[in-house]
Amino acid sequence: MSFVQIIIVVSGIISGFFLIWGIAFLNKLHKQKKEDERIKNTSFLFSGNLKQTSLIETIQFLEIGNREGVLHIYCGRRKGYITFCGGKVIDAFYRNITGRDAVIEMFEIDEGDFYFEPKKIYQPRIIKDTILDLAFEWDEFQKNRMMKNPGGEAEK
Repeated sequence: MSFVQIIIVVSGIISGFFLIWGIAFLNKLHKQKKEDERIKNTSFLFSGNLKQTSLIETIQFLEIGNREGVLHIYCGRRKGYITFCGGKVIDAFYRNITGRDAVIEMFEIDEGDFYFEPKKIYQPRIIKDTILDLAFEWDEFQKNRMMKNPGGEAEK
């Protein structure tokens, strides 16, 4: 086999590799675009009032539905959000507090409005605790506060 024939064979193999890689890449992009469109075109709309539905119930509903997106919470002029990915709470923000502490702080809100915005989430999971763990922690905090202030309403 001559040197020219070897180069032709090698270049054929390399171009075949790039062709296969390009097809796989385009296929992956097409699947991602379909997934993004599915999330954008969802007819899922979830909103309500925290006097009628507690924040914990709302979060549990979104967990059970394996929802992905952002839950926006409004309490007067204050605004918070909880980010969901695959039904898991992964991040939160409320009153300059972030992460798990923000979720626990938002459990205190008993009036206001919320709505869920379905969207694709591209951020790492900041909150590692389950919502049940956070709810138990909040409950313990409430009990301790009631013990410090017996007979009166829990201070906020």
